[in-house]
Amino acid sequence: MTTKSYAYEPQWQLPPGVRACVTTVTAPGNVASHVGDDPATVLRHRRELQRALELPQQPKWLAQYHSTAVVKAETVAMGAPADAIWTLQPRGICAVLTADCLPILLASNDGEVIAAVHAGWRGLAHGIVAATVAQLPVPAQHLSAYIGPAISQPHFEVGDEVRAAFVSQGLVDTMSFAPHKPGKWLGNLALLAERTLRQSGVTNVTQSGLCTYSDDRFYSYRRQPQCGRIASLIWKI
Repeated sequence: MTTKSYAYEPQWQLPPGVRACVTTVTAPGNVASHVGDDPATVLRHRRELQRALELPQQPKWLAQYHSTAVVKAETVAMGAPADAIWTLQPRGICAVLTADCLPILLASNDGEVIAAVHAGWRGLAHGIVAATVAQLPVPAQHLSAYIGPAISQPHFEVGDEVRAAFVSQGLVDTMSFAPHKPGKWLGNLALLAERTLRQSGVTNVTQSGLCTYSDDRFYSYRRQPQCGRIASLIWKI
């Protein structure tokens, strides 16, 4: 079984020897261990994922906490506290977990460097994208990025404090934050992420255009707070 017959395959031009996939609520189901799910079920889903995609190894799942911490897969253990992970390792793999926040996958043009980033509005505002791009041992212009399924603007109501967090970065206009009602805005996470990537020098950006809130193939925290997490993965074969 391959990504073409399991879960969701990003419509993204990848270099030879690199693959990517986004899981769903049924393929294989929740793969997060921190949301109150039965540990045995989570482990079974993770094993199914590895088997179905013929992954070279089990991902080093991160303990994500809306930070700007970036780690190298070769030097950390399973459960490292971070919100981005990258690797140079042959047959390496990077993954992040989301349920409305943005998954961002990165690959160098030659396929030597890959990365995965978890970015909610806090991570974007605090600089997780710039921190990741700066740590990768390749010029930003030699990277391509994929912005995966996340909550879309019509469903992402935020307060003044969220909009204010992006003002200093020059990212606020009526496209990124549409007026909604007094003190409330509709934020465009995917657009904010793309603009942040471009500010960091990554100009080759592909948007999934998929909304976790309105597409029931994916978990959505805003639609159902007690929910699992999907995984966005990138790996070398």
